[in-house]
Amino acid sequence: MGVHWALGDAGKNLRPGQFPTAERRARLGTDMARAWWAWQRPERTARAMLDAYRASPGEVRDRPAIRRIVDELAGRHLRTSGVRELHAAVTRTA
Repeated sequence: MGVHWALGDAGKNLRPGQFPTAERRARLGTDMARAWWAWQRPERTARAMLDAYRASPGEVRDRPAIRRIVDELAGRHLRTSGVRELHAAVTRTA
């Protein structure tokens, strides 16, 4: 994903099934979430974060930069689909 981002592609053609470990699949989700967040798409951000969390909770819960996005989502877009579920999951296990 990082290479795609650097090339201006953002990895839109990447799929979780292409990655052999839960951590890699989760990293794909967090990277996509960061891209969606940069593009001001909170619902897509929340969906990608939830996918990442389901693949490997620690990749979302334990990375400060990712947690900041989750907190910002909850602060700005609490009524957006998926945001409450994501925030509850991440803060419940903290």
